Amino acid sequence: MRTLLFALVFSLSYLASAQNVLTNFEQVVLSEDFQSTQSNFPQKYNAKELFMLSEQAYLIKRLDPLDFSVSYARLDNELSSFHMKAVVELSRSKENAGGIIVHGQNAGNGGIVLEINSKKRFRVRKLLNGQEKYLTVSKKEGWIKSKLLKKKGSNVLEIKAAKGYYDLYLNGQYVYTVFDLQFTQGSCGLFVQGGTEMVVKEVTVMTEGPRIIPQFEDSSTDSSVTFDPSFEEVILLFKTKIDQQQVEIKNLEFELDKCKSMLNYDTTLVMRSTDLEAENERLLYMLDSTTRALSIASRRLEFLESFREDVEAGSNGDLVLNLSTILAEIKKENATLKEENNQLKTDNQELENGNDILLREVDRLRKLLELQNE
Repeated sequence: MRTLLFALVFSLSYLASAQNVLTNFEQVVLSEDFQSTQSNFPQKYNAKELFMLSEQAYLIKRLDPLDFSVSYARLDNELSSFHMKAVVELSRSKENAGGIIVHGQNAGNGGIVLEINSKKRFRVRKLLNGQEKYLTVSKKEGWIKSKLLKKKGSNVLEIKAAKGYYDLYLNGQYVYTVFDLQFTQGSCGLFVQGGTEMVVKEVTVMTEGPRIIPQFEDSSTDSSVTFDPSFEEVILLFKTKIDQQQVEIKNLEFELDKCKSMLNYDTTLVMRSTDLEAENERLLYMLDSTTRALSIASRRLEFLESFREDVEAGSNGDLVLNLSTILAEIKKENATLKEENNQLKTDNQELENGNDILLREVDRLRKLLELQNE
């Protein structure tokens, strides 16, 4: 029994401390350095997530603090055994966590995730139908501290997978092995937790098979062929100009691709745009109505000004103006008298209230005297 127990402990410790995937992965099925405007990863922008090319790198950001985002690489076939390598850099935030996902399911309901955080920790977990299971053994939600990880700058994450084993490498050194038979094949991609921003500089995926080495024809020139130096200068000049145009075309294609990625708006933004257009139309209608009212008022003012000028120019113009002034003063005096009248009414009402109080007090004293005389 002791021997069996010792063998079991030894085998478990071996699995946790030694590589189990010894396959040679030499056939490159994906090599992405994000130098071109045509990327093997999708680009999109909505209210929850952002995937785009940025400064010869791939930016993947989860804007929503909840849930997570996954960006799968465009591969011809799903992979079972492979070697995936990614150079990633997390933004400086304590809550950031991101990495790579392998054996991702097309239905979006599963995969194996290797992620790191800004606290120099890593973990592996399995996602399945909204549930998660930690495959790295730790009391802190599967997180394991590693001195190989860097707090600042890029980190290289690697997974070698075959027959249920997943060997993990951090910055070129083996660190851990996990075992799970849930998924036999799937896609490879990038993963970020809610509220995380991650920049990816390079992604490579290799499978079993011979390394493909391109064959080139011998480009040695015949010694009997001679070139005119002036002709070579013209060729060099044209080549320089073509290279400059190629760089300009590449920059323009990058800007165009960036603009196209920004067109994938979320439906909420489209609805917001529709609401703003309707509000703009309503405000334009109100502006037209106000403009019409202003025009009518302007014409009325012109008529009154003309009428005033006619009255002043007439023989009785001064009399009319004087009568208007007298009438305005009388109206003002009448308003003053109305205010004084209202004040007198208020004072009178207060006196009446005081008189009522005195009468009630007299009646009370009279009754007291009558009671005393009796």
